[in-house]
Order: sequence, then C-alpha cells, then structure tokens
Amino acid sequence: MICVSLSGFGYEDCMSMAGKEPFVEFRFDLLELTLEQIIGVVKAANSCIATCRPGNMDSGQRMEILKAAMTSGADYVDIELESDPAFRKEIIQTARSQGAEVIISYHNFKDTPAMPALEQVVKDCQAAGADVVKIASQVNRTEDLQNLFKLYDKDLRMIIIGMGEKGVISRIAAPLLGAEFTFAAPGVGQETAPGQISKDKLLSIIRQIQE
Repeated sequence: MICVSLSGFGYEDCMSMAGKEPFVEFRFDLLELTLEQIIGVVKAANSCIATCRPGNMDSGQRMEILKAAMTSGADYVDIELESDPAFRKEIIQTARSQGAEVIISYHNFKDTPAMPALEQVVKDCQAAGADVVKIASQVNRTEDLQNLFKLYDKDLRMIIIGMGEKGVISRIAAPLLGAEFTFAAPGVGQETAPGQISKDKLLSIIRQIQE
C-alpha cells in the first residue's frame, strides 16, 4: 500500500486529494489549515494518518490538532519516539478511545545506527505503545541499507525507510518486504522527506519489478 504524504497545500487541494487518493498522510505541521478545516479534510479522506511534527507549533497546538484529527476519524496517528512521555500518553489514550492505530516513529537525518542500536529503537518504539514501528534514517553506505532491511525479519508491523538518494530503493522495496505501507509524494517537487519519490514513479517501478 502507498500512502501519499501531503504538505504545502491549501484547504481545497487537501480536500480534493483526500477524496481522490485511497490513503494519505496529513502533515499538519506543514499545512496551513484551521482546526475546522483539519476536521473537514480528515472526514473527507478515505483513509489517513494524522502527523504533526514538532518545530512549527507548541505541544498544546499539536495536541489539539492530533486529537481533533482522531476524533474526526483518522485511521493512524504518528507520534515521535522522542516525544515527552506525558504528551505521548495522552495522544495514545485518545487513539485507543477513537480506534486509531498508533505509529511510533524514529527519525535520524544524519545516519543509520548500527544493528544493535536499530534493534533497540524497535524495542523502544514497542515499549512506547506502537501498533506500528516506523524508522526513517539517512542511508550513507550499503551496510546501512542492509541493516534496515534486516529489521523486516522480526515479523512486526513496521515501516522502514532509508532517506537520501542511497535510500530510495528502500521506499520501493518496502511493500515487497512486508512493510505496513510506504510513502510517496503526490507529485515531483512535493516531497516531505529526503529521497521520497512521486506516487506515479513509485507505482511504475513496482509494476516493472512485478512483471
């Protein structure tokens, strides 16, 4: 399954893509939407992830947005592993009450940790309350990619992403290796992470592999 990650769009475009795409991620930290509009786009989505990364908003704003998204029917909520435990606990409680699944995500934009450290990240995500473990790390060498792929041997619900040019193959291979889903941009120049490719390009490559 491919999840189209939305950022930088206005309300009308979000509404259009939410209704058109089978599965979307709303990067609410990168979308300038009112709370009423957030509720509207979530309700319009066929299936969606609510994500609101720290940086552009304070924890109170992020809490309000994520809770509103879940009570409006978001299927998943994405919470960073490094989040304040009290913040994470409250979000997870809301998710459980609303039937949303919890993605606990780890991001490393510098490098990919060695295998023992990666395995510990998986355990930490599980301990933090993950239904789905997400790891996204910068791939600088072939060994990084190999270690990321090895995590799929654990037979857990996971999304493993190698960021950067050398990690692109991980986005393509993810659905074939048993990932919960993979992420793509709605179009060229609309990426939300290093190495992300467009949905059309991703689908084309996957079809060629499966032929």
